[in-house]
Amino acid sequence: MKHWIQSAALAAALVATAAHAGPQSAAAVANGRVRIIKPMTVSAPAQMSFGKLQYNAGSGPATSPVVLSAAAPVTRTSPNVQLLPGGAETPAIRTITGQPGAVYRVGLPPTATASPGNLVVSAFKVWSANGGDISATRLGQLNSAGTDTIRVGATLTVPVKTKVDTFPANVPIAVSYE
Repeated sequence: MKHWIQSAALAAALVATAAHAGPQSAAAVANGRVRIIKPMTVSAPAQMSFGKLQYNAGSGPATSPVVLSAAAPVTRTSPNVQLLPGGAETPAIRTITGQPGAVYRVGLPPTATASPGNLVVSAFKVWSANGGDISATRLGQLNSAGTDTIRVGATLTVPVKTKVDTFPANVPIAVSYE
């Protein structure tokens, strides 16, 4: 887009220069290309949830991590937290549509929170249906149909004596063309 704007500005400058030079001067010709990019849309079929859990260990550390996988099938692991069934644990899932073959970037904050208790969510992992694990670069690419699905997992820090509850997380996820 930047190159198109620069080309358009150059063409406008050449036309303006030719118009001010008068009828005796040579005519200016400008060439340029325009590339139309299909707008990107992002839908959110699922918000992140660490599911149902509790941490009642009296002699364990003050906090313990719960790691929620990004890739399917969804897994949760923790050395000290009881991972209970029936909590609908899921990574955050986003479906992206846009320009076929375009590269996009996934933006995530350093941390987010899960409730109840405003527990810290960090160490995000990003998995793309088209590219697999893209956690290191957070760059993905839309396929030839202009689609991709990303899944975002993370680590939840759970304090000792956390009571049984379900812990959804509000993670702002930004997706934009690179």
